[in-house]
Amino acid sequence: MNDPLISLKNVSKKYRKTQALKNIDLDIMPSEITGIIGPDGAGKSTLMKICSGVLSFEGRAKFKNIDIKKQPEAIKKWLSFMPQGLGLNLYMDLSVEENIDFFAAIKNVSVNRRNELKEKLLTATGLSPFRTRYARNLSGGMKQKLGICCSLISNPEVVLLDEPSTGVDPLSRRQLWEILNSFITETGTTLILATSYMDEAERCYSVRFLHNGEILFSGDPEKLVSEYNDLENAFFNLLLKGEDTASNEVPFERSKISSDNIAIEIQGVNKSFGSFKALDNINLTINTGEIFGFLGPNGAGKTTLLKCILSILKSDSGTIKVLGIDSREKEIKHRIGYMSQIFSLYGDLTVDENLELYSSLYRIDKDKFIVRKDWVVNVAGLKGKGDTIVSRLPLGIKQRLALGCSALHLPDVLILDEPTSGVDPVARKSFWQLIRSLSQKLGMTVLVTTHNLVEADFCDRIAIMNEGKVIATDTPKKLREQFSESSGEVYEIYPETDLDKTVFISKNISIAPFGKRFHLWSKGLTEDQIQNILSASNIRNRYIKKIKPLMEDVFIYFIEKISV
Repeated sequence: MNDPLISLKNVSKKYRKTQALKNIDLDIMPSEITGIIGPDGAGKSTLMKICSGVLSFEGRAKFKNIDIKKQPEAIKKWLSFMPQGLGLNLYMDLSVEENIDFFAAIKNVSVNRRNELKEKLLTATGLSPFRTRYARNLSGGMKQKLGICCSLISNPEVVLLDEPSTGVDPLSRRQLWEILNSFITETGTTLILATSYMDEAERCYSVRFLHNGEILFSGDPEKLVSEYNDLENAFFNLLLKGEDTASNEVPFERSKISSDNIAIEIQGVNKSFGSFKALDNINLTINTGEIFGFLGPNGAGKTTLLKCILSILKSDSGTIKVLGIDSREKEIKHRIGYMSQIFSLYGDLTVDENLELYSSLYRIDKDKFIVRKDWVVNVAGLKGKGDTIVSRLPLGIKQRLALGCSALHLPDVLILDEPTSGVDPVARKSFWQLIRSLSQKLGMTVLVTTHNLVEADFCDRIAIMNEGKVIATDTPKKLREQFSESSGEVYEIYPETDLDKTVFISKNISIAPFGKRFHLWSKGLTEDQIQNILSASNIRNRYIKKIKPLMEDVFIYFIEKISV
């Protein structure tokens, strides 16, 4: 067995009165993906910074045989660290290519090696056409992909990525993982990844669950999946056992609109910005009380469509009716709630001041406001913190507060644009419980965009958008069925010896790495066929099993189907 590449023993870190890490023991094995999972404030970023030698600490830590505490600079030539936040490791006044060249120069990468690897990375990320574009003019997803390129250009022995896919659309996330898996396979790179996406955690070779600065679990995600059915259930069982959580019940009633009514009707809507067609003949009907999700890559038109429904933008042609009324009419404005993609509260105001502002804007009766304010404060976990400045709140609590403010006037239609981006799994679960409660108890129609495809299953129906068009609309279950009818059943295999993907690719079988496991699918594929291919190639396996298609695979299937 290999020795650990990084080893932490009894490591602790304190920021004034806050104990960020407590007596952490951690071994990072070479050429593996280690996932660091935990809610906001668990200590993930602190742990990453200690491993990269940029933060002081108590205890002992080694990189190979180098004492990280005594010689933090000595380890940095082998490491690349991408911090949390869109583009925080980039130089905004440099172009895509200039950023990559700069990071290569810092690490003394030869020009020939730099150019070879740069072209490979630009092609893999789809950034080749944008090599002269300034970093400040890139979308969030493109910034993250460029950040990955800059982290990998030196071909480091260890790459530390802190929430690299936050704000990144599913197609870009798939590209990122293909790059990371190829580096591990081809160069033996070791990857340490902090993520809030549980489907990404399942792609790791091993995971560490952090909570309040302590490790609750350390080991193979497969062990947790087999015990708890999936990693998200395991996460909640380990984290929340015996703990009180904020109530998401709605403590008041209101008259519901008949569920037979159509909440939103969109017919022939088009919208262009110059020569760019953001919306192309959109036709949709959304029912009253429905939770309706919009999925799509960056630039697909999701936010533009929501803004047209809200009349923030005016469509070039077509009609949009909300509750039977033209969406441009003033009378409909107070029947809609909106939570924007960019945080929609005022960071320099207190919790109470934000609530009072929204109450004033929506002209809520004083007695009703008192009851609703208590409800919002409760679901956001802010009891007794009304005088806290909002900018100082953790992201998950901010988002629940923003949702509460947008629903304070009990709108008939609630529109949420990427409300859980960057939110940890605990906060996300609470958020969706609240959305479901608003829909079921108050009959509220909820429109939501998301990049987290796990959340697609929380919606009653979803629309997949690409290049300004709606390319598929149905329930998550029926979209999966369409995928399986066309592409075949999906199988998961867990090889115990090295697996060469070409043995399946040569037989036109799709294969995608998933941590130590692989997912396979092809029309008519059976378990016996898979076993025969493995046996013929002398590949031993722990198991072969049929699984439910991932929504990520379903999403990419529809995107590629229309693109062909």
